[in-house]
Amino acid sequence: MEVWNLPVFGHELWELLGAPRVEADRRAGVPEAQLAEQLFPALTSALEQLVHRHAVDAVWLSGGLAGLEGFEVGVAKATSKLGCPVYVSESPRFAPVHAGLGLVAARTPLVLDVGQTSIKCASPGAQHVFERDLNQLPRLFIGMPRPTDGHHIVVAVRFIANALRTCARDLGDLTVEGLCLALPCPLDEALVPGGCTYGWEGHASLVADILEEAALPGGGTVLVLNDAELAAEAARMELRKHKHRRILCLTLGFGPGGALLITSTSPGK
Repeated sequence: MEVWNLPVFGHELWELLGAPRVEADRRAGVPEAQLAEQLFPALTSALEQLVHRHAVDAVWLSGGLAGLEGFEVGVAKATSKLGCPVYVSESPRFAPVHAGLGLVAARTPLVLDVGQTSIKCASPGAQHVFERDLNQLPRLFIGMPRPTDGHHIVVAVRFIANALRTCARDLGDLTVEGLCLALPCPLDEALVPGGCTYGWEGHASLVADILEEAALPGGGTVLVLNDAELAAEAARMELRKHKHRRILCLTLGFGPGGALLITSTSPGK
């Protein structure tokens, strides 16, 4: 579900509800305890549109911005008139990778959640964050020209592959038996990526290049999906005891991503 460009207050949503906005507020001297508060008008406006448009009966929020000081308490107040409950993930930054461990049928899985600002990684008993070096990997916004020599894709592939190798070392002498790889862009059935700030849209061999560069020992299943889809799986796990049928899942990071989770409330499902 594409929500990053949702029109809100004369802007695209990512401009008012994303990491660049928070970074700008920090530079302007906004106290840490007030950063989350600056996001609530845009978030509330976006939720009012999306809840009505998709007829959802719950909202689930994750991502780095959902971990800001005071976010959970503040969002409860800001959305009190929304008409449906708004849940904040129990682990806003790592919930998706933890959910990914359950998606891979393997004794020794690895999960990588590639974001626009960092990579989150999990293996059984360990988790890591790898921050994106903007000097090496500058943000290439949609519509900006891409380097004609494609070196930005090579650097991005190495960044992800290095994260994979580092996480694999957590397994010690064990080999990787399954991998879940979430990417911050649309993917078609052939895994050709769409646009994001890594600038790799249309690079058909992206996933194959990452796996070849990582050269992980072992084998097994490789599950590739969009990062918002992985977040929706985390929402499914966290809200499984509730009886919601349609859940709007938003990831709040560099820019908001969205997924619509439709669940079954039948007994045994």
